[in-house]
Amino acid sequence: MSTSLDGLFWSETNLKTLIPATIVMAAFALLLRKLIGAKSDRVRNVPFRILAVALVVLELVKQWRDASEGAYSLWSIPLHFSSIYLFLFPVTHFSRGAFALAMRPATAVAAGMTTIGTLFFPMTVFANAADGYFTDFGSFHTITYHYAIILYFFLFIALGLHEPHTRKDAVSIWRLVTIYALVAAPVANAIGVNFMSFVYSSFPPLEAARLILREAIGVVPAQILYVGVMYLGMLGSATLATFLYRGLDRLVRRIPPGPAVVQDARVGA
Repeated sequence: MSTSLDGLFWSETNLKTLIPATIVMAAFALLLRKLIGAKSDRVRNVPFRILAVALVVLELVKQWRDASEGAYSLWSIPLHFSSIYLFLFPVTHFSRGAFALAMRPATAVAAGMTTIGTLFFPMTVFANAADGYFTDFGSFHTITYHYAIILYFFLFIALGLHEPHTRKDAVSIWRLVTIYALVAAPVANAIGVNFMSFVYSSFPPLEAARLILREAIGVVPAQILYVGVMYLGMLGSATLATFLYRGLDRLVRRIPPGPAVVQDARVGA
C-alpha cells in the first residue's frame, strides 16, 4: 500500500474546473438572493425542489444504466454518504410544517460537510472525472451530483431558509450522522464495500495505523476501533460544517436581498 498523499487533494484538472465552477455557483446563489431572497418561503423553496428532483432523476438514470449495461456492483448501492441527499432533499423540501423546518438544518449542514470534503479533497471525492465530463456518463454523474450538493449549500445560505442556531444545528447533524453510521458501517463491513471509508482508509497514515492495530489486537477489535475513529471524524466534520454554515450565513446576511417583499405584498403572497 502506498504511503504517499498524492491523489488525495488537488490535481490540475480540479484546479481548472472545480475552482471556476465554485465561483460561478456562489455568484449564482447571490444572484438568486437578489432576485427572490426576500420573497415568501414557498417561492424561495422552488430552487431546492428543482435540485431535489434533478438529483433523484440523475441517480435513477445511473442505476438503470449500471443495471442494463451489466456494470452494476455492490459499489452502485446508494449507501455512500452523498447518497443521503437522495432522501434528504426531497423530504426536506417537499414536506410541510414543523417537520420540514426541523429537517432543514441537518440537510444544510450535511451539504456543508460534502462541500468541505469536495473542496478540500476533490481527488478523493471524484478524482479527475471532469476530464470525461462530456464523454462518459459516470464522470458526468459524479461531477454533476457533487456540484449540485455544493450549489444546494450555497443557495441555502443565500436564500436564508433557516435561522442558524449553532447548538441545535449541531445536535441535528450529529443525530443524522449517527443514524447514517449505524446503517452504513455494519453494511460496508459485511459486504466489503468501502462506504464512507468504513472498511479501510485512503489516508495512508490512518490506514497504516489500522493495519498495525489488526496485528496487535486482532481483526474484529481493530476494525471496531477503526469504525469508531471514522465516526468521530464524521462528527468532527459535522461540527466544522456547522460553524462554517453559521459564519457564511452571518456574512451573507450583510448583503440585502432584492425588493421582492414589496412585490409579494402587491400580489397578495
